[in-house]
Amino acid sequence: MHKKRKIKKNRRNDFYPYLFLIMGYSLMYIIGRPVIQFTTSSLRLFLLSDIPKYEKKTQPSAKGMSTSELEEKRKTIELEGENIPSSKIDYPRSGYQYGQVDVASVNLNVPLYYGDSDDILREGAGQYMGSVYPGEHGTTLIGGHNSSEFGKLSAVKITDKINISTSYGEYVYQVYETKILDKNAKLISQLLVQKQQGKLILYTCYPVDSIGMTDQRLFILGDLIKGPMIQPDK
Repeated sequence: MHKKRKIKKNRRNDFYPYLFLIMGYSLMYIIGRPVIQFTTSSLRLFLLSDIPKYEKKTQPSAKGMSTSELEEKRKTIELEGENIPSSKIDYPRSGYQYGQVDVASVNLNVPLYYGDSDDILREGAGQYMGSVYPGEHGTTLIGGHNSSEFGKLSAVKITDKINISTSYGEYVYQVYETKILDKNAKLISQLLVQKQQGKLILYTCYPVDSIGMTDQRLFILGDLIKGPMIQPDK
């Protein structure tokens, strides 16, 4: 009988190490679980962000063109006196560069694109597509960010010259007025619908040292004084 009790006691003593081992692992799991979850979540986040996927923009990106390419395009057009038949012009598509804007008096020189999306204005100056091309009867409206070259427009003065080099001709405008107006100014809308003569409007946000969008714009108004006119085909 004494021997049986001793065997049972030994069995009970053999069980305690296993019990303490199980309790130890359980305690380690409870304490370490938040760390394991954090590490797992961080790994998943890393794997997800390793190769990000972006939606494609529907707006066209700006397509550049070298000065030599612009010059070559001009040489291929047959001029008829001071006129260019519209059939001879390769009109630019939205987002494509077709010229340069140069204001020597303030050392401004930027590529000119057709269209004025955010992508385009990050690259240079953009022509509002609701305005006419340089050389057509009407007003050409060109904008640019005040944080880039167009911030120099604040130093432009009356009688300064603005040169617009396009893929089909060279145009010179003379500044006759500078104005600070609301972005929806009636005067600009009126100039955009006139078809009597060639005019140019350069504009940027005002004040020119402001950050972000503002309600005011600095407008530079010019008259065409030199350059071939585009004539509709008869």
